[in-house]
Amino acid sequence: MRIAFVSLALLLFSTSIAAAESCPAFKASTMVVTGIDPVHWRTDYPRNFPNPRDDQPWESIKFRNEPTKYMQAVLDTARPFFKNTDGRLTGTGSEPWWISEWLDYGTSGREALMGLTKERGPKAGDLSETSTDGAQVWAVGFYNTSGAAVFGEIFAEPCNPSLPVNLKFPDDTASIKFLFTDASTDEVPYLKDAPVYNALIDPLGSSSQSLPVGQRTKRPLRLLQVDIAVKDSRSFETGWVFGTFVWRGPPKGDQLFDNLVPVSLQWGNDPGVYDDQSIKQSWVNADLNGVTFGWAKRPSMGFMGRANGPADNVRSSCLSCHSAARSPRASIGLLGSSFNMEHLDDTQAVKRHVDIWFQNIKSGQLFQPTEPAAATLDYSLQLEAAAFRVCSACEAGDLTGPTPSICRSTGFYNRPKCSSSDTATPVKRLLQSMAPPRQ
Repeated sequence: MRIAFVSLALLLFSTSIAAAESCPAFKASTMVVTGIDPVHWRTDYPRNFPNPRDDQPWESIKFRNEPTKYMQAVLDTARPFFKNTDGRLTGTGSEPWWISEWLDYGTSGREALMGLTKERGPKAGDLSETSTDGAQVWAVGFYNTSGAAVFGEIFAEPCNPSLPVNLKFPDDTASIKFLFTDASTDEVPYLKDAPVYNALIDPLGSSSQSLPVGQRTKRPLRLLQVDIAVKDSRSFETGWVFGTFVWRGPPKGDQLFDNLVPVSLQWGNDPGVYDDQSIKQSWVNADLNGVTFGWAKRPSMGFMGRANGPADNVRSSCLSCHSAARSPRASIGLLGSSFNMEHLDDTQAVKRHVDIWFQNIKSGQLFQPTEPAAATLDYSLQLEAAAFRVCSACEAGDLTGPTPSICRSTGFYNRPKCSSSDTATPVKRLLQSMAPPRQ
């Protein structure tokens, strides 16, 4: 047994596009759109965990010494399986990468053409020195065989997912995430001539607004960044290594993977470090100074020199954001967005921010332990979002039947049965007003 689960489910699901196909009691999938042939990403999770002795291509590389080589080795495991086909990100159909169930619900739920969810909207100056408010970011993330086997246990009963109290992904788990934006290339010059992808997204300018799914239209996006995450035991600080690539022109090769430039790699949050000169647990590509960071509103990629990606909150870092994954979410959220970046010279404000948000949390440890939680989630914001959405669907009456056990254990919804649709209007209005989470 490689992870701390009560039992190993041996059920093999059939490939599906959404929770709608695997859970007949769910009737509100955002991927079901009249006249659209939806993308078919895999949810037929593996029945067994890979052999822990199997060598992975990144394991022979010391990420602290050779960050770009390590990042490339991880990226190369995905390269053969994803491509741009007629303006859509597609797989081979048998790619060893799987998506999470239950992200196809709510105003930020998966759209049909590529299975993207709506992400945090970048603020002015986030993507480039000249970028303004209003751009949207949409993304789709995948887990490899080791990680997907964990999802197979959680979603063994798709209508009644189950989270262990102490979730732990096995070593060799890897995740890859593609992030797209509708930002103008006039404002984000490094995306000039990037290939165009099409997705059903919100109207132009609705960056962080939560709009009814019916308002989505087919609009062009460009690949902005690709994130990777690896469960690597050599990261004694957190157990994880997170990295980010950015698409940078001019186009070359396959115009997808061949244009990805490493931005940063992170294996720890540098707790107790309050200046940008003492960061030891992140690597940031100095060649991108002036391209993805290095101006007044974004002096560094992540907070005080830590690792991050262009689409990500400069007040945070890759690991900081994901280390807050838990169910239910802590009351303070996961972005720490209240910090005023104009106060970087306020030593007490910086210390308070760092001490809360930049801890080295390991598998099994809980972010904000003074607040009870039903489950630690080992850096998986996808699972946090899935748990929230299945319970939201139950409360709104878009999932019928018995209330999933996960909703009762987390306190999201405690009634024996999900709401009926004729009594759920106020909840549905609340769901429409929710801002999209960063996953």
